[in-house]
Formats: sequence, C-alpha cells, structure tokens
Amino acid sequence: MGHLAQLVELAKRLISRDKRFSITVLISRLPDSLDPVTNKLINSLVDSCTTESLQFFQLPPTNPAPEWSSLSRGYFIQKQLDSQKPHVKKFIQQRQTDESSSSKLVGVVVDMFSTSIIDLAEEFGIPSYVFFTSGAAFLGLLLHFQSLQDDHNQDVSEFSNSKTALSFPSFANPIPPSVLPVVLVDKPLWIHRFLPCARGCRKGQGILVNTFTELEAYVLDSINLSESSQEIYAVGPILNQVQYVSREVQSGIMEWLDAQPPSSVIYISFGSLGSLQFDQVKELAVGLERSGYRFLWCLRRPPPKNTIVDFPGEYENYGDVLPEGFLDRTANIGKVVSWVPQLAVLSHAAVGGFISHCGWNSTLESIWCGLPLATWPLDSEQQLNAFQLVVELELSVEIALDYSSMDENQALVRAEKIETGIREVMKSDSEVRKKVKEMSYKSMTTMKQGGSSYESLGRLIGKMLHGS
Repeated sequence: MGHLAQLVELAKRLISRDKRFSITVLISRLPDSLDPVTNKLINSLVDSCTTESLQFFQLPPTNPAPEWSSLSRGYFIQKQLDSQKPHVKKFIQQRQTDESSSSKLVGVVVDMFSTSIIDLAEEFGIPSYVFFTSGAAFLGLLLHFQSLQDDHNQDVSEFSNSKTALSFPSFANPIPPSVLPVVLVDKPLWIHRFLPCARGCRKGQGILVNTFTELEAYVLDSINLSESSQEIYAVGPILNQVQYVSREVQSGIMEWLDAQPPSSVIYISFGSLGSLQFDQVKELAVGLERSGYRFLWCLRRPPPKNTIVDFPGEYENYGDVLPEGFLDRTANIGKVVSWVPQLAVLSHAAVGGFISHCGWNSTLESIWCGLPLATWPLDSEQQLNAFQLVVELELSVEIALDYSSMDENQALVRAEKIETGIREVMKSDSEVRKKVKEMSYKSMTTMKQGGSSYESLGRLIGKMLHGS
C-alpha cells in the first residue's frame, strides 16, 4: 500500500508540472480473504484521487497457486504481481493500437517489485522507468550485492556471518553485519525476490528514487550504474497525502491532540504491515508508562503464528494485550488506536517525537515534519534505514538497530531501553532535533523551483516527453 500511495503522488506531481500528462495507474489487489484492510485503503485512494488526467485501472483478480505461500508474505505479493503480466500486456496493446494518438504511451513507470513489466515495455518500444520507493542507500547496496553475485560469483549471504563490520560503497561508515537486511542475506529471499529486483532496476531508461540530494548526497554520488545510459532521478520527498481513516476517527484523534501541550506527545507506529508479539507489547507499554510522556500509540494485532501470508489486523480489545490496568492508569495522558492519519499526526504541534519501524515512507514524513525519530526496525530494509538514520545521518536516536521480527530467537527490547529512548528522542534541545529541523527545511525547499528534486523531475519530464 505504501508503494501504491507513493506512485499516485508521483503521478499527481508529474501532472501538476506538465498538463500534457495523462496517467493511468494499474492496480493489482490481493484476495480479500488475506488482506481486506488494504483493499479498503485502495478504494479510499481511488475515490479521492481520480481526475480527468489521473485514472485507475483494476487488473483482473488472480487465483493464488499453493507455491506462492512457500517463502514469505513478500514472495506471495511478488508472485501476485508477476501473474498480472499477461493482463498488463493486453492493457498496453489496446492503448498502442488505439487510433487516437493521445492514448499512446510515452512511458511506463514500474514499481521496484514489478520490473518484469519492463520486458513488455521493450516489446512495444516504450521507454520504461523504475520507481524505487526505498532510499538511495538501500538501492546502492542492492545494486552492489547484485554486481557481486552476477559479476563476481560471490555468495552475498555469507556477509551475515562476518565477525567484523563491513565496508560498502554507499555507506561512509562500516556496517555491522547484524543490520544487513535479511532480504539481501537470506538466500531464498535474495535469490527468489531481491536479486531479480536488482537486475530489473538495471533495465530501462532510469531509476526514480524517493529521496533528495541534500539527504543522501554521499550515497547518490557513490552509486555505480556500470557505464550504462541509465540515470538516477532523486525526485523526493514524495509523501502519502491520502488518509485512510474515517472523518469521525480522524477528528477524534486530532481533537485529542489539540488538547495536548506543544511537543508533549510521543507517537508510536510500526507501519501498516508492522506488529509486535504479545510479550514485546507489554515491554513497550511498561517503558512508555515509566517515561511519563503523553502518547498516541497505533497498535496492530500480529498475524496468527505459523502463517506465512497473513497480514496484521486489529484488536477487538486492547486490554487483552496491554498490562493490567494500563489503559486506566494512562487514560488522561495516552490514546491507543489501530489507525491514524499519520502525516496529519506528525504535522501536529503537540507531537514531539516518533517511535518508528523506519520504513522509508515514515522516515521521509518524520523528516518533513521536523520530528526526531527513535528507531525500532522490524523487517525488510528497515535495519539498514535505522543504521543510516542514527550513524550516517545523525537524525535519529536508537532504541534498536538490528531488531528483526523475522528472527524466531529475537530477544525482547526491554522496558528500560525503551524508556531511555523515549526520554532521548523527546529532549527539546538535542543536537538530533536541531539537525532534523535543518533537514526538514531542506526537504521542503528541494521541491520548489530551483531545488534539486524540482530540477531532477524536470529532467525526467524532458526525457519522457521529448526524449532529451
């Protein structure tokens, strides 16, 4: 869902820059039985964003094969996307054979996990671009690992066994092996999902990255595209502007925030796909209560154990998972909910800090709003993002760097460490807070005329519409 929301915002940005653009977003839905929440979010997105210039096309539903559930939730989604290739081909074919010249495609932008569609674009002679919804640091490491694997026949999964920190081109500091994304060093995940993703990123005319030069200048300078004609376009920050909660729920949350003092609330969220197990929720609750800070906690129920493709859900009763009496004791200073309008929450004057899983969407939103982040990664590339935020960029404080929800032996983050992290991220005069405020200003000016991302998007538009 985070990827789709970013794609829609990119489409809106292109249209606002050049009125000649007419964009169709292709949507592939997961079965309702697996993820009914996301389908509701998609409906909200489509309803709120459809215009004459921005249209949505629902691809036909596909029947999951048993093999899709063999590795991970991400692998299931990957197979779902790949299965849509014939339907996408039919869509492109119809557009290209339409007698109206205005319907012919000048470009195809594919999500980083849909790069198999680039082959179709090439078949029809249409320029293609990859939209990379993570940061440039992860892109650089992904491409570097692919080069090591394909060009030097190196087993990159062995990096996870290193006893010392490792040096890679897109990072100024050596990286502890424990923060290497499991998706790069777990052999099945790497071979079946992320190696094909990396190879796909090297196809097409360019890679659009949701970042900005001022944030990741070192990384963008370091990425080597091996003398190819590809260009990297830093076009961010692209933020999700669509909220997925009802007006009633949103107004309740915002009214509660309105009643809190400035910079007094710590906001906790692990993303739409993130959740904590029962024992870890209790530790977080204890640490939160001990800190004494006001809080807004977005709490999601984890999928049932021993399932691969199920998605987080909602608790019917928060009292079932939180420590006894917690809700009563914190009734005057805290609020526990299942969903929030995140960008609106982060923008609110009452919010002073953010405990986050370090997903790239949340990272950019936090920077945009000038809020320091306390890192608590769960999966995907989030451990790498956490390391980058704390060590490379010094824009966040650490609760955890290498926590992994995919590790069956993962130790609990204890209440004492959580309390310390909360106190650190909420400090009003910290260096981290000052640096985030400075980067917030840069994130806003980069999109204005003359800014680096504004100019990068201009180059992309020129290439799409004029081939130059």
